[in-house]
Amino acid sequence: MKPIIKTTNLTKFYQEAPGKHLLALENIDLSITEGEFFVIVGPSGSGKSTILRALSGLDTDFEGQVYTLPSINPSDLGFVFQQFALLPWLTVYENIELGLIGRNIPEAERKEVVRRELEQFGLQKFSESFPHELSGGMRQRVGIARAMATDPKILFLDEPFSELDYFSAETLRRELLEIWHKRKLTIIMVSHIIQEALELSDRIAVLSGRPGHVLKIINNTLPRPRNLRSPEFYKLEDKIYSLLKPT
Repeated sequence: MKPIIKTTNLTKFYQEAPGKHLLALENIDLSITEGEFFVIVGPSGSGKSTILRALSGLDTDFEGQVYTLPSINPSDLGFVFQQFALLPWLTVYENIELGLIGRNIPEAERKEVVRRELEQFGLQKFSESFPHELSGGMRQRVGIARAMATDPKILFLDEPFSELDYFSAETLRRELLEIWHKRKLTIIMVSHIIQEALELSDRIAVLSGRPGHVLKIINNTLPRPRNLRSPEFYKLEDKIYSLLKPT
């Protein structure tokens, strides 16, 4: 099966000062298939989010190549940020609708799409609320609903649950899996929590410390829904921890 998106020798430098550059990523090769739930883990500073930004087109200043299938357009990509990235002066309804404006979608159709996402994420009662009136979990629900409103083929998530309390994160992970299964989209996610990566993923790319390079691609064949207390789960968790353990 052809990959829906891939990288070849992706390398990234940051300029620290005139004439001085920091190597952040080195020769990253990833190949992600259509419909896959792919998670990238690694220590802080390993370049996880940098890879995500390069894959999604938010960052084009790198060496190497990013390829997508010819059928994939920029409008087919959705992005969910760690810090919610909602516009505070817009209501929940208006934030979700934002991605649809400018796509020449008739108003009646936009209303139907927003209504669908409000219902999907249990936000109907909050449609006229502003972000500051919502909890962190509710704000991230809006962020995911906004990304899903454009019906993306590939959804990028940059540590989407790291700002949430345990119970909110647990609920949203479960809902995300339901959406992934129902809409059959490709998800590429960054996480610093190994248990979370194992709960969600089909495969996991484990990165080294800076400069980030791929230590190993882990195939996660644990049956769904995942039993987070099974011996098999702990064994795979230990395998990833051993890769990340400082030498």
